[in-house]
Amino acid sequence: MEEYKHEFIKFLLQTGALKVFENSDDDRTLKSGRISPWFVNIGDFNDGASSTALSGFYADAIINSGVPADVLYGIPDKGVGLATPVAMAMAQKGHNVGWVFSRKDEKKHGEASNLGPEERIKALTVGRAPKAADAIVQLDDVFTAGDAKYEANVFLKSLNRNNLPLLVIAVDRQEVAIDSREAIAEYQERTGTRVVSVVNAVDVRQVLKEGGLASDRALNRLANYIRVYGTKEARSAMKGGLEQKIIGRDRSVIPACDVETLEQFEELVKQTADVPGIGGYKLGFELGLGFGLPAVVKAARKYTDKPLIYDHQKAGTDIPDTGKNFARVMKRAGIDTVILFPQAGPETERAWIYHALDNGLNVIVGGRMTHPAYAVSEGGFITDEGALDMYRLAARAGINNFVVPGNKPAVIKQIKGIVEAEGVSPILYAPGFVAQGGKIAAAAEVAGDRFHGIVGRGIYKALDMKQAAIEHTSQL
Repeated sequence: MEEYKHEFIKFLLQTGALKVFENSDDDRTLKSGRISPWFVNIGDFNDGASSTALSGFYADAIINSGVPADVLYGIPDKGVGLATPVAMAMAQKGHNVGWVFSRKDEKKHGEASNLGPEERIKALTVGRAPKAADAIVQLDDVFTAGDAKYEANVFLKSLNRNNLPLLVIAVDRQEVAIDSREAIAEYQERTGTRVVSVVNAVDVRQVLKEGGLASDRALNRLANYIRVYGTKEARSAMKGGLEQKIIGRDRSVIPACDVETLEQFEELVKQTADVPGIGGYKLGFELGLGFGLPAVVKAARKYTDKPLIYDHQKAGTDIPDTGKNFARVMKRAGIDTVILFPQAGPETERAWIYHALDNGLNVIVGGRMTHPAYAVSEGGFITDEGALDMYRLAARAGINNFVVPGNKPAVIKQIKGIVEAEGVSPILYAPGFVAQGGKIAAAAEVAGDRFHGIVGRGIYKALDMKQAAIEHTSQL
């Protein structure tokens, strides 16, 4: 990494413009609505000393890009205050360039009087009016949706100023948009203008980590945020360290504890906890809402330390913000793992995954279900591709545990292929046996080496629950 990037990040920290939070109570809500564990406020640079330093870093980024510049154009509104000082910083570094920004109202007097079409640009700008062939480098503070950047691009091209090789911003958060688009990549493709930043999210984390400038907790939170919300490039830089192995065995049976009383649940755990092939216990809303999750967890912990997996039937169908509250409740109750079916859309999925990871929870994500008339191809509401997208997005965030319908082997195969195409080796969990007609052996064969069958009535309604558990685990 270039030295000026190191210096810029340290400068951001020293001025308080960069904040990385260890405690989620300190997090900031962004303009996008996302709750972020890190925040940069370039608006804090509003005096001579800080503006001078900031301009020097912009100049370094322009020079380091290798793109020759003739004129710097400040995009309204934030970029206007950058054009002049960055041009001065460029001159100090041996690159004398012009600066310009747009007028709010067209000038119609003085030098702007009686102008021909080619010179009309003088009436619309302040500073050195760029010639048609000049390389114009555009400046702004950050890049979100890019609306102001597109407007600037249209404005300049309307004046026949088409040589727009570079746009420079201070910090690239490297996030996908709400609709999953990569806004900067799309802007570059649509306009032909390259976008560079002084630093980006991955740079920030690297400098903080290498310099011991943030706690392990803060660094882990930042890494999880980038994994979930980041662009493809940013996510790839976070590879390693996230894969969650929830069950100690590669194959097991997980009882679905859909019983009616706390006593029945306790007896179920008592009888099956020492069966080697039982990998954990899936708790549903009936136990959780009926008796309180802390009490349910306490009952289970009398007999086993195997994972307790909470399935809210189906968590992740609310607005993004509620993911933070859900994760906190799960953590306080002593739950190890949560199952999410994020049917409310990609932004809800990202939020619920992020907040679960932020609270130290393991995450299992599902998209297809066992019952008839769920997907559109079966006569249901959820499009087949939409259901698969739930798996894709989770895999891109680093999730490697997934719920699949155990009574639909062809769907299991399809989901496995989708996840593997994202570079993730999946661990699959499948309900849909006994009452719903699926066969554990058939599902396990399609699922591969890492597979956990979820069995409800086949175990908890058996006269001998321990023997039923042994019989089901033998099918693995």
